[in-house]
Amino acid sequence: MTERSLGNCIACHALPGQTGVRSSFGPSLQGVGSRYSAEQLQQWVVDARQIHPNTLMPPFGNTSGLNRVTTAEPLLSPAQIRLLVTTLAQWR
Repeated sequence: MTERSLGNCIACHALPGQTGVRSSFGPSLQGVGSRYSAEQLQQWVVDARQIHPNTLMPPFGNTSGLNRVTTAEPLLSPAQIRLLVTTLAQWR
C-alpha cells in the first residue's frame, strides 16, 4: 500500500496508523472495512469505474479502456488484490 510501483495508496489516501503527512486527495481508509463489504472493496480496487464512472481512482486490476498503458497486464495480480482487500476489510 506504500510501494510506489504497486499502486502507492498513500499518495491519495490516509491509512490507519500512518504518521507524518497524510494525503486528503481521496477518502481516508480508516474504518473502510466497516463501510464496505469485501466484495465492494474488491470492486473499488479492481476497477472503481464500475461503481463511480467519473472516479479518479485508477483500476488496479483492469486495463480495459485505458490509454497509453505500458503493458496489457493490470498493475496488481489477483493474489495481490485479495491480500489488499483482506487488509482493507480488517480496518474497522
